[in-house]
Amino acid sequence: MIKNIIFDIGDVLVYFRYREYMRDLGFSEELVEFFSEQIVLTPYWHNLDAGVVDDAHAVEYFQELFPQYKDEIELFWSRIAEIVEEFPYAKGLVSDLKKAGYKVYALSNYPDKLSDLHWATFTFLPDMDGYIISAKEKVAKPDPAIYHLLESKFGLTLSECVFIDDREANVETARSLGMKAVRFTGYDDLANELDKIGIHL
Repeated sequence: MIKNIIFDIGDVLVYFRYREYMRDLGFSEELVEFFSEQIVLTPYWHNLDAGVVDDAHAVEYFQELFPQYKDEIELFWSRIAEIVEEFPYAKGLVSDLKKAGYKVYALSNYPDKLSDLHWATFTFLPDMDGYIISAKEKVAKPDPAIYHLLESKFGLTLSECVFIDDREANVETARSLGMKAVRFTGYDDLANELDKIGIHL
């Protein structure tokens, strides 16, 4: 019996709009792609998620790595709060699941400073029963250890959970631990997939 719905945050309930953000900063398309490939989509960014490094160290690291873009890297981090935007459906989705009797949690890979900046602004967060932020726990998906925190921190049984994430590796780990899992590709597809499980939005 499914009792709990576990959401990833980035690109599920919140749009990680890093390319648009850099365009807002006035970066050229060439620089947007360079920063995307060499900063955002790198193992080092995953280290931010895992709490292994912090933002100050990240700025220093990338400025040393790419000294020709020292000012642009400083600018990139100066307005970093603008790098996400909550999806319009997010609050209603969480609220509807709560009204249907489910417990709702978040299990998210998220850098420490960004979580401090962003999470207080998420309108769906007050409706959630709890959340786990990777950088705060010093472990990130798809490491099974962060999924087991759902058991130890909230007393959940993983087989009673549905896990929703946009990354296949994270979904696969959830399934291997006995959770039902849905790879998120959009709200309409999510509604269809949850319907198959017996969860009707």
